[in-house]
Amino acid sequence: MELILKEQADILTVQNELMNILPNLKEKPYICEIKPYRKRRSTDANAYFHVLVNKIARAVKRSDEDVKKQLVFDYGAIAKDEKGLKAGFKALKEIPITQYFKYAKPIGVCVENNKTFVKYLIYKETHTLDSAEMARLIDGTIEEAKQLGIETLTPIEIENLKGYKKEE
Repeated sequence: MELILKEQADILTVQNELMNILPNLKEKPYICEIKPYRKRRSTDANAYFHVLVNKIARAVKRSDEDVKKQLVFDYGAIAKDEKGLKAGFKALKEIPITQYFKYAKPIGVCVENNKTFVKYLIYKETHTLDSAEMARLIDGTIEEAKQLGIETLTPIEIENLKGYKKEE
């Protein structure tokens, strides 16, 4: 269940909802979470991104997945924890990290105790990007497409695409 709190009176609504559902809950623990409200982004934006990925991939004769990964690394968002710290790690050079982490970008190498490690930053998957992050990814992808002579939507169509879903 998801409730949007806009004013103090909404707290009573939440309290009443909880009182109604508590008797029906099994004897398992549950989490009740409060987080800042964000408008949802349009799924059309993600679909258009994938259309452009396909066109770019054909133009440069690479796989869609390779092109998508490069665009995410160039214009996507680095994953961060709740404190805003960037997600990353180091792993032994022999471990094929990209088989396990789709958007792990190697950013350096280090040697510790005579063992070679590769350092990685983790990027967010495109379906998890917020509106601003997706807009940046689409803008970069559009620029890449234009440089290859690929036709893109008009500026007005692009702005509409990057807009928010209408809330009910």
